[in-house]
Amino acid sequence: MWGAGIAGLLLAAACHSDTATGTSVAPFLRGTATNHQIGIVVNSTGRSLTLFQLGAPTQTRQIALGASSAITPVGLSVRGTTAAVPLGDAASVALVDLSTLAITRYAIFSAGNATGQAFVDDSTILATNPIRGIVGRFTAGQASDTITDTVAVAPSPTDVVVGGSHAFIISGNLDVNYSPIGNGIVTEIDARTLAVINTVSTTGTNSAAGAIGPDGHLYVVNTGDYVNPGTLTVIDTSNLSVITTVANVGVGPGTIAIDSAGLAYISSFLGGTVIWNTATQTFVRDPSNPVCAPIAGGACRGAFDARPDASGNVYQVFFGSSGQGLAPEVFVYQHGTYALTDSVAMGQGPSAIRIATF
Repeated sequence: MWGAGIAGLLLAAACHSDTATGTSVAPFLRGTATNHQIGIVVNSTGRSLTLFQLGAPTQTRQIALGASSAITPVGLSVRGTTAAVPLGDAASVALVDLSTLAITRYAIFSAGNATGQAFVDDSTILATNPIRGIVGRFTAGQASDTITDTVAVAPSPTDVVVGGSHAFIISGNLDVNYSPIGNGIVTEIDARTLAVINTVSTTGTNSAAGAIGPDGHLYVVNTGDYVNPGTLTVIDTSNLSVITTVANVGVGPGTIAIDSAGLAYISSFLGGTVIWNTATQTFVRDPSNPVCAPIAGGACRGAFDARPDASGNVYQVFFGSSGQGLAPEVFVYQHGTYALTDSVAMGQGPSAIRIATF
């Protein structure tokens, strides 16, 4: 069993729409003349965000998240030019203005931890607190910095997926030693009132992340024990019932993103990124042939996260390995062939990426 530190770093956010709604943005956020997309990366051990232009990847900007060792970010959500970044053991969420490259305010839990997050609307954010087993709701304009509007959910909630007026909270259902109590649990709540609507048990343990596909179904990644293959649970959001389970999506999967064509990109720290077609229910790239950057001997570098750009090229986050002498990078793979075409140096401990157009 992997330690709590690695397990914690593997918990990240689900796929969200990352298109700005405003028209006034900083010149950097407009990208290049031929590619307006911006990559936004969470540097977990670097305690920062790195922004880069997809059309000119060496053009970057940094946003510091703080110097405290309690700041352990692993994910983010983007809405307009605002990013919501949970700060892990700091038990708070930073709201970041990507145009000014500055933190505008913090929302703070009274205790615990903060990992999962999602925007409900332009100013309302939900955040999970795995240690306390709660979900908190706050607004960008509220008077107090304290998150007081909360609801209890299943143990170890790590991700929030918003669908319309409802939110689906994905819980690993772990005890204090990070061992499974049972299968993961999804709790459906009203995204505005936090009222619990329904719950369902997933078909695997240590559920970590989810995303809603074009079919309206919720796809939940079950990480398992980091030794045996993880699974993917497909849930009907209309009645919160399990439809089916994909038995093997790689060892230790921790994140998922689904594009508009229904391709699910499931990344594992141990084995790169597999691609599952939700429409045909078949693998485009299975665990025997994942999208990955090979190392000597042919083994794969792992992946903490992977997201497609507007053209279907895949941007994959590699955390780095000091023991193997491997630097942290974002690898770029060509749409269709998934051939490795580029790599971008990305600071210390990159763990999550979003791609946005402003």
